[in-house]
Amino acid sequence: MTSSTDIALWDQLRTGDEKALYALYQLSYDELLQYGMRLCNHAEESKDAINIVFASLWSHRAKLPITRHPRAYLFACYKNRLLRQMQKVQKLVPIEAGNEELLLSTASVEEALIELQEYEATKARTARLLSQLTDRQQELLRLRFLEELSYEAIAQQLNISVRTVYNSIHESIKTLRGMFDQ
Repeated sequence: MTSSTDIALWDQLRTGDEKALYALYQLSYDELLQYGMRLCNHAEESKDAINIVFASLWSHRAKLPITRHPRAYLFACYKNRLLRQMQKVQKLVPIEAGNEELLLSTASVEEALIELQEYEATKARTARLLSQLTDRQQELLRLRFLEELSYEAIAQQLNISVRTVYNSIHESIKTLRGMFDQ
């Protein structure tokens, strides 16, 4: 999503355009989910947090700030939501009841923008490194880590032995680590 598209959709959301909310949701969902999985490694909590953030954005649309970096704002809201959920589950820090405002300080949005830029750079580098693997290696990694199939399911789907799947994925990861460390 381009920055001008982000800003236009954000402004439309602030004025009550429900279609803009859905467009932001659709354009941001995959990246937010990937980011959430890195933070908490729990798919259902990550998905729930995305839905809660967008529901809260809609509820507080009239109070949302004008921003030149809506994606950073979304990522900051999402990160805060996930952290609150994890704190609740772990009971490490008491959470104040009724404090559901999504309005963030400028520092939080700036931090989120920096994190988002670092995330985008890492994502681009990872994609570049993955493209250097063979098609078979890419397919095995996709099935194992994106589609979360078991080694047995991959072996059955590709009609190869489970041992071959283990070895191939191990070698692919070893190759990626070698390239990543360079």
